[in-house]
Amino acid sequence: MQPIHSYSPTRRSATDAPAVVDKAMDAQFRAQAEQMGLDPDDRWVGGYVGVEWQGVRHLIEAYAGDVDGAALLEFGCNYAASSIVAATLGASVTAIDVDAGAVSLARLNCARYGVADRIDLRHFPDTRHLPFADASFDIILCISVLEYVAPDHLPAVLAEIDRVLKPGGLIIVSGTASRLAPREVHSGRWLVNYWPRAIDRWLLRREPMQRGVNPLPILRAFRRYTNIDLEDRGQSWCRARTAMGQSPAKLRLARALASLTCPFGLSIGMGGSSFSATWRKPI
Repeated sequence: MQPIHSYSPTRRSATDAPAVVDKAMDAQFRAQAEQMGLDPDDRWVGGYVGVEWQGVRHLIEAYAGDVDGAALLEFGCNYAASSIVAATLGASVTAIDVDAGAVSLARLNCARYGVADRIDLRHFPDTRHLPFADASFDIILCISVLEYVAPDHLPAVLAEIDRVLKPGGLIIVSGTASRLAPREVHSGRWLVNYWPRAIDRWLLRREPMQRGVNPLPILRAFRRYTNIDLEDRGQSWCRARTAMGQSPAKLRLARALASLTCPFGLSIGMGGSSFSATWRKPI
């Protein structure tokens, strides 16, 4: 695989982790988080950038190399933690989310880290229609988001992601709860992934129970693409996970599982409770 930009270990090792640099914006961030019923010290709120620095940073490095100047879209940015990491690495970032409150808090998050001028944050309630020109982005990140897309909206959303990605560009999907798993990641419920959605109405639930996303529609949407994990036999995936601190034992287990799932078109990282994969769009 050819990276988006040439990889520069010297540049990358010299890049400092993001740090809060604006105390006034930090105070506003903390106050708004509390107003939203969130703990600003929670690792998935105020500490989320640190989590993603140890996570998504290594995905970007393993698959894209040097992203300085690359046009990157974070689809489903939440509080913009991954966007802040990507901007710190030099990317020109656009970040979108369907949740207006999350985008509002994300703006303060970007400001307190001093990267607000490098991230274009936007709220879009319907991501089936993105207001971007065709082939706008070199990289699209989908980090722990596709499982929240309504199943009947997913084909249109994936078609839009395909439309706005440049030929030769990358889509990186990671941390996505899988409906193939016997236990749903977010709720911890066993077997709910296998229940038909109609059962939620039978149980008179106001909101449907959380389920993972079936990876098969995603595979179909990107069937013309090159699955990098299949192409390089999981080397980039393992390199990223090693940098994240995953144990050799878990990596061996992932490779073993991949040997069973690859004949069905499921690459390494797609056989667990959460799945990940990276695709390159054909030129």
